[in-house]
Amino acid sequence: MSKIILGLVLFFCVWCGNVQASCRGLTSFFDFSKDHKICSEYAAGQNGDSFKKTDAYCDCRERIDNKKKYGLEKTLKELLP
Repeated sequence: MSKIILGLVLFFCVWCGNVQASCRGLTSFFDFSKDHKICSEYAAGQNGDSFKKTDAYCDCRERIDNKKKYGLEKTLKELLP
């Protein structure tokens, strides 16, 4: 039984290590929205390592969320001096 649990933990760690754009936790694995597709394509087109691409994806999602909620297309970093 312990081998099965260890195998599942290792599989989960390896699987999560390959995720490029997940700034929303485990719920982002099941996100098939139009916003996700737009931001994924935008992030994939950015130059840089996986950290920069993940930041670009998260900023894109934040911009879209702010536009929907508040009518502003700005991130928190841009609003604060």
